[in-house]
Amino acid sequence: MAEQTDQDLIGACRAGDREAYAGLVRRYSRRVFAICYATVGNRDDAEDLTQETFLRGFTHLHCLRKAGQFMPWLRTIARNLCLDFFRRRKRGEVLMADPPERPDPRPSVSPEHLDLQEAIARLPEDLRLPLVFYYFDGRSTRNIAAALEMAEASVHTRLSRARKELRRLLSEKEGRQ
Repeated sequence: MAEQTDQDLIGACRAGDREAYAGLVRRYSRRVFAICYATVGNRDDAEDLTQETFLRGFTHLHCLRKAGQFMPWLRTIARNLCLDFFRRRKRGEVLMADPPERPDPRPSVSPEHLDLQEAIARLPEDLRLPLVFYYFDGRSTRNIAAALEMAEASVHTRLSRARKELRRLLSEKEGRQ
């Protein structure tokens, strides 16, 4: 039997088949988790945000206009939830005292990739968010500026600082090995 497309699964969901949504969750959970983890830098928070993303996706599936655009739509939900997480945190509603964790090694992930993930997680929030949105989410600097409520020039500055800090962190890591 051929694997069902996103359109097939979404059609089944809209027809009342809740199990079809589980297929979408299995298909995209790792990608959504990667977006959340790269953004917030904490495994527990990323898992919570991933669950919330899929819950919100399920409850708002009727809002999805093009079934073939499910993942970009889901990525937008995840990104917005991560932004809300940081806004609440700035207001003191969420406290994240734990340092970023190193993800569990997976056989398919290279050590260099894990080092990069760890370095990104160690970046301060004001540098990490623009970097993740630009490189992992493919957003323009104008779009990032609007989402983070800052000037576009500030986004360029933060991207430059983030790249410089990443180089420093990765060089430091390499020097210890």
